[in-house]
Amino acid sequence: MRIIDHKSLNIFYCSLVAILVLTGCSESRDPETAADPGNKEPVTVKVAKIKPWQKAVTRHFPGVVSPGRRAVLSTRTNGTIKSIKVAAGDHVSSGALLAHIESRDVEAAIAGTKAQLKAAEASAAKALRDVNRLKRLYGEDLIARNRLELAKVKQQKSVANVEKIRAELKVQQVNRSYAHITAPFTGMVSEVVMDEGSFTGPGRPVLILEDRTTLQIDVPIPSEAADQITPQDMLSVSDPSMSRPLQARYVAILPAMENASAGQVLRLSLENPPDTIQPGQVVTVLLNETGQKGLVTLPRAALIRRGQLTGVLVVEQKQNKNLVYLRWIRLAAQNFGENDFIPVSQGLDPGEFVVLHPSADLQDGQQVRPDGKSF
Repeated sequence: MRIIDHKSLNIFYCSLVAILVLTGCSESRDPETAADPGNKEPVTVKVAKIKPWQKAVTRHFPGVVSPGRRAVLSTRTNGTIKSIKVAAGDHVSSGALLAHIESRDVEAAIAGTKAQLKAAEASAAKALRDVNRLKRLYGEDLIARNRLELAKVKQQKSVANVEKIRAELKVQQVNRSYAHITAPFTGMVSEVVMDEGSFTGPGRPVLILEDRTTLQIDVPIPSEAADQITPQDMLSVSDPSMSRPLQARYVAILPAMENASAGQVLRLSLENPPDTIQPGQVVTVLLNETGQKGLVTLPRAALIRRGQLTGVLVVEQKQNKNLVYLRWIRLAAQNFGENDFIPVSQGLDPGEFVVLHPSADLQDGQQVRPDGKSF
């Protein structure tokens, strides 16, 4: 067995103690520096001063497109769909036949009513001849007056019966017209709901016809924005497929909720739209707002985008140090104005400073040194 002398053992213990002391000192310094970015060496940054917004704001609102006119066509009679003359996407003129419903029972009723009408008209004609004959006999004092009166009553009843049967015939003819579904206006067949051979009845949709020469756009907007719109206004409508915005006409402002102050719907009319805009599509409506208070101007170069959030690095002075802090803001408009300045409605106040072109290495609470030109 090897024996370690006391001198070597003392040297080993002293070395171990020295290593532990050095390790403890290094660990006591590193966490302080890592946990407090404000202790790092200041980074030189370019900043800009926040100022009040002085111009009008163009706000973007999404609007849903729908056809100017839309008709869900059905029939008022029960029967089987005998034929459908059109397909989805077909353009039809007003009055064009679109579908035919089997109507043999109605045709039979019409034929029976016509036979009744013919017999009733013959009976009425005979009653009229009887009255005329009895008038001559009464004038010659050959019959009593009551016989003439009874003949007149019979003739009146026969005439009333003819009128009643004629009315029934008109009703049956109207029912037969329901077996033919025609276009109420010129437009496009957007959907064929039922197929040939299907049984249909009153209120069941068979076809859907749309007039797309004029489109309707419904835009949910806040009440303060609605208050600035007048019936004489023409608003711009844009879409990525358009080379330039189109002008839409004001139609009405409708309450969107029970409490009208919570929100409203702006309804616009777009005449002769391009083929790239179709019902169901979402377009952007541009609304110019003036007189908004509390807006400030933010340079585009200061923006930080993280998903759906928008923020800036704000410079704050604490204990004679300039520190940067991430602050989330709300833009009053998504489009950029002159010189790439954006209106901000929440999160910033006039007189504050924000970092331009913020580096991804800057940490929240880190010390910075604003350059002399911008601070």
